[in-house]
Amino acid sequence: MEERVLVSPDESLLRDILEEHAISPFGQGSITKPTHTSEWISPKTGNICRVQIRIENDRLVELVANVQGSALAKACASIMCATIQGGNLRATRSTLCDIKEWVESGKSPEEWVGDLRVYQSIVQYPERVDCAMLCWIALGKALRD
Repeated sequence: MEERVLVSPDESLLRDILEEHAISPFGQGSITKPTHTSEWISPKTGNICRVQIRIENDRLVELVANVQGSALAKACASIMCATIQGGNLRATRSTLCDIKEWVESGKSPEEWVGDLRVYQSIVQYPERVDCAMLCWIALGKALRD
């Protein structure tokens, strides 16, 4: 007899969001004149994320995050780009801090906004955190450069 796994409607929606971003990722390609770049290679999985950013007047006017690796890493990079592109540096750094705090201490923001809601689900699977954090680590490195 086949075992059935029950999935809540919320969990199903989160999976759909991840799948959509993995299939049709946002923030791919290259930027002609980036102001910030970085690359992060996960020592755990070997996944690679290359980030290019063009910042003008304290805004991320262009952002790409190209990932070589898992579908989850690609989906999270797409979500990151869709969420923060066009935003100001202060808001971007705040979101980056929220993500880091979630990973390091397990403390989640009061509410994840937009497609960042998928992180509510990812927190339940610690083995997926490395893939989910790949793009954020690359972004943090780019903003320090």
